[in-house]
Amino acid sequence: MTRAIELSTTVLCPSVSAEPSQAQFRLDGAGVAVEGGQLAEEAGLDEIFDVRLGRPPQAATGALSGTVLTIGFERGGQRVVLFIDGTESTLDRVSGLLFRRLLDGTEAAACHPATIGGRVTERRFDIGELRVTPGRIGCTGIRQPLNVELEAVVGVSRAEKELLGRQEPSVHLRYVRQGVVVGVDLSLNPPRKLNLLGRYLRRRYGRLRRELRELDPPAPVVRTLTRLYTHGGRTESRSVLAQESADPATFLEELIENDLVTLDGGEVRLDMLGWVLVAERAVGVDGSDS
Repeated sequence: MTRAIELSTTVLCPSVSAEPSQAQFRLDGAGVAVEGGQLAEEAGLDEIFDVRLGRPPQAATGALSGTVLTIGFERGGQRVVLFIDGTESTLDRVSGLLFRRLLDGTEAAACHPATIGGRVTERRFDIGELRVTPGRIGCTGIRQPLNVELEAVVGVSRAEKELLGRQEPSVHLRYVRQGVVVGVDLSLNPPRKLNLLGRYLRRRYGRLRRELRELDPPAPVVRTLTRLYTHGGRTESRSVLAQESADPATFLEELIENDLVTLDGGEVRLDMLGWVLVAERAVGVDGSDS
């Protein structure tokens, strides 16, 4: 049974009117549709090229506030954009379902693992199918299948990779596996879905990266977490703390308060924010936004 979501909400479609309208929004297995007042638009899944969730973009500033779901689609050579207002939790659920329907089953070329601990492997691309399920991203039909929890993602960047003798756009995804940062290169057919994949992967990872920029950890913290990474992301020894602080206990409390490490069963372990830090500073620097 195909799951459908319906919302009664405020929708702005600048190509129809400069003013927002009260409308009924529907997402089902065929695509999306809005209807209300003078507004009546629908788009099939194959017509949608952009999905974003966040603060209102400039085109909707003043008309909408709070969290806005942006859906862009193309029909007859014309691009249409819908701005949908709502609570963050509701729109997060809607966008997650929409992303999954747009991406799941897409033909994918995958190189997995492309890197292990920052070291490049000799793997080549295999052709398979992208699998996107709640909380997970994967690829089937390849020699080493990919099945990753989104919470384990610590890096997403765009790159150009050689595929079938040509340079093709790809997404480089990095995730934590058994105490090591592993990288995978993904190229999609059609290539326009790469932007959607990048946005989907950054839904959680992007928040962690923003937190890290706001935190701006000093060099002693970076060195400490890098040492912890060399121990597989966990250690019972407090010597990794003592090398950078004369007061290891207080230093550890600060790391825990900033969600960089956790204390579990006597072990100091990298938390996901700490993993993002070492993935960018120690294992490699992440690229520009997808």
